[in-house]
Amino acid sequence: MRDSAGESNHRGALLHITRSRPSPSIVILSVTGEVDATTIDELREHLSDAVAATGRLVVVDLSGVTFLSVSGIEALIDADDHARAHYRALCVVVGPRCVNRMLEVCGPNHLITVDTIDDARGPNPWVSALDPHLHTRHPDADR
Repeated sequence: MRDSAGESNHRGALLHITRSRPSPSIVILSVTGEVDATTIDELREHLSDAVAATGRLVVVDLSGVTFLSVSGIEALIDADDHARAHYRALCVVVGPRCVNRMLEVCGPNHLITVDTIDDARGPNPWVSALDPHLHTRHPDADR
């Protein structure tokens, strides 16, 4: 079952994902719980839906995550690649040590990370640098 804006998903007891849309150009996924082999498909589905739903920026808030596996990092990398291919940006809000350490050890340098949701939504040099691409519709963006 896919979420609509602002609705919570209770499919898995170990993972909880809430999607909100504070503006037409931003989608925020708030993730809490454990990201592992049993929950990775749910995270991937939400990431894919969020990239498809936004015109500009997907913010993935991992501040409530208690465990992040390598497959979670791979899902973030894949979502970032998908977002960039469709002229969108993906930003990860870091959180507890388990998240920060996995991003430090396994995350690519190009993955955009910030400390808070406000940092992601505010004026940032990385968003400004992407602006020309984010406002241009990719020919395959709606497919």
